[in-house]
Amino acid sequence: MKRSLSASAINRLPNAIKELGEKEQSVFVLLRMKRDEVYIAINLEIPISEARELIHSVQTALAKSGSLDLVQDPVFYPIDHPVGDDDGDSGYFQLAGEQMEISDQVALDRFYQILERSICEMEKEDRRLLGLWFNKEMKAREILSFYKNIGIDISPKKPIVETETQDVFYAIEKNIQKLSKIVRSYLAEEGMEAITPTGLKAILDETGVL
Repeated sequence: MKRSLSASAINRLPNAIKELGEKEQSVFVLLRMKRDEVYIAINLEIPISEARELIHSVQTALAKSGSLDLVQDPVFYPIDHPVGDDDGDSGYFQLAGEQMEISDQVALDRFYQILERSICEMEKEDRRLLGLWFNKEMKAREILSFYKNIGIDISPKKPIVETETQDVFYAIEKNIQKLSKIVRSYLAEEGMEAITPTGLKAILDETGVL
């Protein structure tokens, strides 16, 4: 299902991708996740021909900025490779990269489904706090000011008027641990490898709160 990127996810995009349209930006994120053109077409609800065009646009923009390796295996320039008419003006060839196994692709897709489901099971206030930190990229003092303005406690053990920035960090870490526990329970049901809170935090840093 197509969904727009969060503001924080857009901020983390390479400059070359920020200059492209919303669809191209979504394609870049999916390519970074090793999704193929069929998956991209289904996810963005577009014809596969359009998905191919968008992929080409993204690859072209990255190539011009020297960042094609973000979504594609590196290009090698062998010294003894002749440049002929059949080579066009490129003068290089690309070694075939190792494709992700279908089983790994399915497992990765399933993991993100589990992550999204787990986030939806969290309390609204817990999701809000994680969203402010990972999606809005607000600093602890900004989050504290936000909660004071709306008059909602961050911690059930301390009223908001007595809350300090260190309490914000503590609450964020606690919510990550909560989310990690939910995710691990689903992973166990699926017979999948568990993930640590640190690993989960790294994923949220990359993707934002889904």
